[in-house]
Amino acid sequence: MSVLDPETVDQLRTLARETNSDLLHRLQASFARDTPPRLVALRTALVAGDADAVAFGLHTLSGSAANLGAVEVVATCREIESASETAGTPGLDRLLDQLERNAAEAGAELARVAAAG
Repeated sequence: MSVLDPETVDQLRTLARETNSDLLHRLQASFARDTPPRLVALRTALVAGDADAVAFGLHTLSGSAANLGAVEVVATCREIESASETAGTPGLDRLLDQLERNAAEAGAELARVAAAG
């Protein structure tokens, strides 16, 4: 399974063709620029036990990922959200590490999609 939802990728490609734009490149650049600091902020909020900042960070990252079809990023955000509500922050390092890997994989796949057009 691709780390990006094929339907979403097809929709983005169609939109890029219809608007004759560099949409895919702009989306990829935005994801590459915005995701690392979001992950750092999320880790910081989790360590600090700042539930509001964790919720905001997860919502922001999940929304961005969903718009690109990064299904594993969205799923892991939801898993972290659920675990942080029920178990608190201990033990979330593993999930955050997984989220970082998922985001890196999605970013790499998005770069391939953008390069292919």
